[in-house]
Amino acid sequence: MQNKIQKFDAVIIGAGAAGMMCAIQAAQRGKSVLIIEHTKKVGEKIRISGGGRCNFTNLNVTTDNFLSNNSRFLTSALSRFNQHDFISLVESASISYHEKTLGQLFCDGSASQIITMLTEKMMVENVTIKLSTIVQSIEKNDAFKINLDDSAIEATSLVIACGGKSIPKIGASNFGYLIAEQFDLAVIPTRPALVPLVFAHSDLTKTKPLAGMALHASVTCEKTKFEEGFLFTHRGLSGPSILQISSYWQEGKSIDINLCPNVNLYETLFNMKAEFGRKKIESVVSEFLPSRLANIIITQSGITGNLADQSKKTFE
Repeated sequence: MQNKIQKFDAVIIGAGAAGMMCAIQAAQRGKSVLIIEHTKKVGEKIRISGGGRCNFTNLNVTTDNFLSNNSRFLTSALSRFNQHDFISLVESASISYHEKTLGQLFCDGSASQIITMLTEKMMVENVTIKLSTIVQSIEKNDAFKINLDDSAIEATSLVIACGGKSIPKIGASNFGYLIAEQFDLAVIPTRPALVPLVFAHSDLTKTKPLAGMALHASVTCEKTKFEEGFLFTHRGLSGPSILQISSYWQEGKSIDINLCPNVNLYETLFNMKAEFGRKKIESVVSEFLPSRLANIIITQSGITGNLADQSKKTFE
């Protein structure tokens, strides 16, 4: 038999970054707030972000940095709370941080500092937290009724902040989409975004020897371009430039990668022929690319000989 129904002004399902920030804001407006999390810890995605240091915001956040069918929402959201507001929150918690590249801000210490900051804020605002709690079903009459394993919760407002299906190992699931469909909300077909690119086995034989190699590259898909870090992995490609372009790539589209974006390698090699013609072609290319990468490119291209032996067609 279920216990007496508990009542809250707002119930938030999901204790990630969005859920905890929502809980804090609602409580600061005088609302009684309950946050429900089905795993045993809050902020698991925060914990693993930024290599364990949490890339908590970016100095250059604008509406252009988001993919959305409703740009007006982005304008409204950022006008109410932007990156500088969150930076002020981090500084008020005495968390030291640094800018890595392109405005990316990381904790000097551990990502757990951000989790601690948010959990302490929730404690101050008297937010109730239920961990390791499974939502069995949700009903809506005059109010929302959230049915748990052995009890029920009633709330005037319900926020679904349980994220998507990105990392099942830390508890991600399709729960939020199922709830949206239950209440007849339109759901855009989901697809991977901000993810590495995984190669077929036949292609991996060409790139696997480069696993672990990082460099600066330009990656383009149609009219969208990112020039950032680039990483060869044992499964394909990763790094900031690849993660960014993955949000724009779709089946059938091509991705162009320039591994030497700051040099016109075609013109440079051709112009070097007169002075450095006796040098082996792989040693010349190694001046612009990591030696291991240069050797593999030359070998797989079937190019042999010295720089002077190469024609214009070789450089194309």
